[in-house]
Amino acid sequence: MRVDACDEWSPLREVLVGTAYGAMFPAEDRRMVEATMPREHWDEFRPGHPFPPRIVEDAERELQALAELLEELGCRVHRPRQVQWSGLGGYSAAMPRDALLVMGDAIVEASMAWRSRRHELLAYWPLVRQCRRDGARWLPSAVDLNVDPVGAGPPLALDGWVIGDARPAWDAADFLRLGPRTLIGQLSHVTNRSGVEDLRERLGGDVQVHLVRPDDPHAMHIDATLCPLREGLVLYNPDRIDPAALAGTPMADWELVPAPHPDPRTTPPLYMTSAWLSMNLLVVDGQHVLVEASDDKLQTLLAELGFTPLPLPFRNVQALGGSFHCATLDLHRDRSARLS
Repeated sequence: MRVDACDEWSPLREVLVGTAYGAMFPAEDRRMVEATMPREHWDEFRPGHPFPPRIVEDAERELQALAELLEELGCRVHRPRQVQWSGLGGYSAAMPRDALLVMGDAIVEASMAWRSRRHELLAYWPLVRQCRRDGARWLPSAVDLNVDPVGAGPPLALDGWVIGDARPAWDAADFLRLGPRTLIGQLSHVTNRSGVEDLRERLGGDVQVHLVRPDDPHAMHIDATLCPLREGLVLYNPDRIDPAALAGTPMADWELVPAPHPDPRTTPPLYMTSAWLSMNLLVVDGQHVLVEASDDKLQTLLAELGFTPLPLPFRNVQALGGSFHCATLDLHRDRSARLS
């Protein structure tokens, strides 16, 4: 098994696809829930509350279809171990991109802000262990995840975010890879300044982390705000970020394309996100991009940009809090490959 991925667009060769098995609503501090989650669903986030079984079952079928399609496209696909989240106060293993960051040959464990997610590594550990045997570097978190960064101060404790800086906190999905030594990311309700320093220290001094500040009071994960499609081309959320905010970052000279506004939807409910989850795409290679089957406007835009959209039903996975980018973890992207 080869671990080597440092951008979001090189041809995908090996990937982890999540599982919806046993998904539970995260039980978090009410201040965190109100800062990040859609108002109409706040009361769902309570201990021991599973997602509706039909949604979980349909989400698992969608994830299996994704795994099969990626295999057809030549990717080697791995799946997480099934874990009984109901006994752990946990969430799920549907979104491996949140908990782990692959940068080059390193797998970095995120120091996540949500205590309900501190056990997710259990689902990924057999894969991580095999990667280590095959030569990957494993950079575990040394942070005490039982310390709640929300409990460190009043609401909106630091920079307008609900978390303080009592301990380093960062989610891997708050960062995007732009090259072997370059990340772009954001502070948010789950990523604080000491968390960014924690990531920098673990990756080493030659890795640069550029921060942007989206106009999003509910910020949590950058991959529904910016979506690099290939080097030099990025899809951006026109409601959340002004292109001027990318000045001073490696994206300053890129072609910036606004994403189309998503159509409103109610079924199945988006319990944890806005409809801008439509931007949470997975670039398979320089030509193919995975997109939700009902997002016609986005498929049209991708075709106009020279890509081949790969539409796949994914709305039940989206109900659990993420889409194609969140539900996968790149293990190997072949930077040397060129499409014919």
